[in-house]
Amino acid sequence: MKKILILISSLFLALCASAQQDLMLSQQFFSRINKNPAGIGNIADIDIFMLGRYQWCNMKDSPKSGVLNAQTFKDDLHSGFGVSMSYDNIGVAKSMFNPKLVYAYQLTLADEMVVSLGLSAGVQYGYFNGAEYILEDPTEAYVDGDFPLDKQTKFSPDFDFGFEFITPRILAGASVTHLQEGEATTLKNSRHFYVYGRYIFTINDKWDLAPMVTWMNKEKVNVAELNVTGFFNRMFWGGLTYHPDLIDGLGTNPLAVSAGLEFQNFRIGYTFDYNFGKVAKYSGQAHEIYLSYSLRNKNTAPTYERFE
Repeated sequence: MKKILILISSLFLALCASAQQDLMLSQQFFSRINKNPAGIGNIADIDIFMLGRYQWCNMKDSPKSGVLNAQTFKDDLHSGFGVSMSYDNIGVAKSMFNPKLVYAYQLTLADEMVVSLGLSAGVQYGYFNGAEYILEDPTEAYVDGDFPLDKQTKFSPDFDFGFEFITPRILAGASVTHLQEGEATTLKNSRHFYVYGRYIFTINDKWDLAPMVTWMNKEKVNVAELNVTGFFNRMFWGGLTYHPDLIDGLGTNPLAVSAGLEFQNFRIGYTFDYNFGKVAKYSGQAHEIYLSYSLRNKNTAPTYERFE
């Protein structure tokens, strides 16, 4: 079946891809090692985290993304070990696959106060096949050469570095992804910088409230995320996430509503995104769901201080 690439869709997707290449996930705080390898240092169990995201649901061939993280921490080695795999199909015959191994070393500064230093190493696999589409304006491919029609693939080495400062209530971190890549291309992502923080307020013996803020920078592009999440009885949670428009002319102002629960060794969470910006009629809504499972360490008592 022939697929037609509508001009407005291609322009919009190209703008977003050039502005930001790494995945921005609403439930990223529950497992951060694909963005910051230092985030591995606070789970003694073997924790497996799976997330899928389907965005711009109103648009044909809309982006689909997925993350699979697995991690654990060895107290006697003061070290965390993990593996992370992310997949991002932006919908215009382009996808990225990013598997990597993750390691973090934890330094104890004081009782219940640590610093985690992390490093990950892996590969980026980029795929683009313009032959899958028919352009509305064929001169873009045949005359201008801006839209290559042959299939292209590329493997590139990939490295991330980051740190986190962790207490029972405070989480602050920073990281750099794709350390070696200074310039983005169709087949590889360039260097991204992240800074984030969160504080947990105890309201009473049932309720906790956790405001969070995240900032991402890629070259001249900045992306901010403001979030507040409430936890009930250390079992249920719900929250709101807002992305203010920091890209002049793009006109995106998505708001996300999240909810989830933890039961025994399982966690499940869901997020609904809706864009209130100028491009809302093209981008529409997004859905994100995650599931995690913890294999309890029999030598470690279960802990519910797990708002990673």
